[in-house]
Amino acid sequence: MKKQLKKIIALFFVSSVLIACGQQNPGTAAFVGDTRITTEELSVYMDDLRSAVPIENNDQGTVQTRGVLARLIIGQIINEAVIQSNAVVDQSLVAKDYDALEKQTGGPEALAIFAGSRNVPPSLIKEVLSQNRALEAIGKALEPGAPVLVQRARGEGLLLRIANSKKIIINPRYGTWVSKDGSIAPPANELSEPAFATPADLLSNR
Repeated sequence: MKKQLKKIIALFFVSSVLIACGQQNPGTAAFVGDTRITTEELSVYMDDLRSAVPIENNDQGTVQTRGVLARLIIGQIINEAVIQSNAVVDQSLVAKDYDALEKQTGGPEALAIFAGSRNVPPSLIKEVLSQNRALEAIGKALEPGAPVLVQRARGEGLLLRIANSKKIIINPRYGTWVSKDGSIAPPANELSEPAFATPADLLSNR
C-alpha cells in the first residue's frame, strides 16, 4: 500500500508550475491554485516541529521546512478531492489510528518525536492520519460497493485531475518544485532530498 500511495502522490504534481512568487507576493510560501500558504503559517508549524525534534538553525530551505511545506500542499489537494467526491471521512477511524499509533510508539511524547522525525509537526499528526483515511473515503464515494482496487483507481483519477488543473507555486527561497516526483528540491548547492512521505508512512503497520 505504501508503494502504491507513493506513486499516487508523485503523480499528483505532473502539471505543477514553478514561478518566483516570493518577490511578487511577500509572505507567501506557496500557492496551490488560488489557495495561499503563508510564510507565517509555515513558521508556526516549524516552531511546533521544533518542540518535538531538533531542527537546523537556518531552517529556511532545509529538509524539515521542505517536508512540512509539501505536506501542507498535499493536504490542500486531498481536501479538494474530498469536496468534489462528497466523501465522508470517518473521524472515529482516524481517532483509532491515532490511539493505536500512540500506543505503538510508547505514549504522547514518543509519538511526537516519531512524527517529528518524519517531518510531521505534532499538531498535524491527526490531519495526516485523516488524509490517509480520506484517500480511502474518496474511492468509496466514487464507486460505492466496488472492489477496493476499483475504488482506489477512481480515487487516483480524481486526485490526478485536480492536481493537473492547479498550479503549484513554491517560493524559491525554500527551493524549487520537482514535478516529476512531487518533491521540493533544495536551493542551489545543496543535495536534493525527497520533500515528503505519504500519509500512510505514519502508520508503520500499513
